[in-house]
Amino acid sequence: MNFKAGIGIGLVALAGISVLSFRKNVSEINLTSNEYKVLTVQGRIIFEQTGKDMERGDLYVTGTPLNFTTTTSRAAIVNDLNGRYVLSSTKGKLKVLPAANNVSSRSGAILNVVDLKNHFAGRYLVLDVAKVPVGVEAFPMNENNFFYLTYEHNGEQIPKKLSYEGENLILDRNEIFKVDGNPIPIEEKEMTLYYKGDKTYKINTFTPVFTDETILKEEVSILLDALKTADTAKKKQVK
Repeated sequence: MNFKAGIGIGLVALAGISVLSFRKNVSEINLTSNEYKVLTVQGRIIFEQTGKDMERGDLYVTGTPLNFTTTTSRAAIVNDLNGRYVLSSTKGKLKVLPAANNVSSRSGAILNVVDLKNHFAGRYLVLDVAKVPVGVEAFPMNENNFFYLTYEHNGEQIPKKLSYEGENLILDRNEIFKVDGNPIPIEEKEMTLYYKGDKTYKINTFTPVFTDETILKEEVSILLDALKTADTAKKKQVK
């Protein structure tokens, strides 16, 4: 299942971020302009003053230093006055950038290569399993004609043949993140989609974002709670 979502991590520039972690009764706090709720965390980020890991639902206040344990650690935060931002760190310097609605999923039958390129582009949200309708006249799917992905794992290029059901191309995170029959960590990484027919066509390179539906519902709940004082127009802007 896939759908349009802007809960993905995108980002803003504020001058120094500090954060206090208040895990209890967060929903009862009225956020001010320098207070943000944590929507989601990728990797590990630590509050330096307390040594606690940043987690979904925490409260951030500008001014307290953070320790990003890896270069890929980042967090999405939200404020009903200022909107959504993403925190990250580059060469030890905090980066806060405005959130962009760049996580997408698309619907409708795909009939040609141009449609495929446009569909599988950028960051692509998948909830467990995505079923993408493809025009089988242009892209028959059988034992000899099929789509496959490639991605890097432990320094190797992994080819991964994709399943299908009738006219639907299947993106199943449990199938994709498996090497030699063994599951590997599910993580956000660039992948390239190919179609093998009479010839092999490179379709596009994109970044699937696989998320758990239960976690996504929690993030949506936090997002809406943080925006409870915002007007309807602003709530639509951050979806």
